[in-house]
Amino acid sequence: MRVKVKAPCTSANLGVGFDVFGLCLKEPYDIVEVEKLDDKEIIIEVNDKNIPTNPDENVAGIVAKKMLNDFNIKNGVKIKIKKGVKAGSGLGSSAASSAGTAYAINKLFNLNLNKLKLVDYASYGELASSNAKHADNVAPAIFGDFTMITNYEPLEVLHIPIDFKLDILIAIPDISINTKEAREILPKSVNLKDLVNNVGKACGMVYALYKKDKSLFGRYMMSDNIIEPVRGKLIPNYFKVKEEVKDKVYGITISGSGPSIIVLPKEEFIDDVEEILRDYYGTTIRTEVGKGVELIT
Repeated sequence: MRVKVKAPCTSANLGVGFDVFGLCLKEPYDIVEVEKLDDKEIIIEVNDKNIPTNPDENVAGIVAKKMLNDFNIKNGVKIKIKKGVKAGSGLGSSAASSAGTAYAINKLFNLNLNKLKLVDYASYGELASSNAKHADNVAPAIFGDFTMITNYEPLEVLHIPIDFKLDILIAIPDISINTKEAREILPKSVNLKDLVNNVGKACGMVYALYKKDKSLFGRYMMSDNIIEPVRGKLIPNYFKVKEEVKDKVYGITISGSGPSIIVLPKEEFIDDVEEILRDYYGTTIRTEVGKGVELIT
């Protein structure tokens, strides 16, 4: 028996929503196939030679081991991962593999877990990749649309469906940023004024989603005074590009820990903005809001 799923990439933080906000994207995505084995073994196959296949080092293997042990399952699993989400890109690569694995094991062994519990299990993979059991990527990968992590112990996820068209451009600079290192450079304390700014703008983004106001959503997305000023320095020409496209977009910010950049272009300027991004970074992706992990077979 086997289960195959499509596990989407995601964009976390969205500017002012550090470690809280997450957005599911339709493309790119991983294909995760989990096959039941008779013996209690976990085998990992992945099409990226830079990703470890030792199940104790691979995020999918860690999620699988946790779930099999928790439910006292005597079988093992073979996990095949076809990466569509580049590792170290800031697009939730580890989250896609983790979420896809949790979802597939739940289906394969009829565990009947709800989405919140799947997010919890998938976040164990994030613990391995970044030293933090954060759920801001795995939550939108499981739930789809827009999610907010409002508490960790116990885990609470709020889900907001997005039922309007939102054009999204992703620019992927040809560099990698290690998530652990990207967290280590962040300030250990923040100015109260900056904190109030970010909290207020984050509230405004949620309001904008309910009002279907893309302009307001994007404007607040660009208002981070805490994280972006630090991480933006790691991305070549980031602040220059942000200034160059500011009149042609609803919003632009760093995706996750970077280096990918997420852009919400104004409809009439989508081609112009994509050309600018491609001139600077080469690789761009046109996408839209995704609906979460999807069963294929």
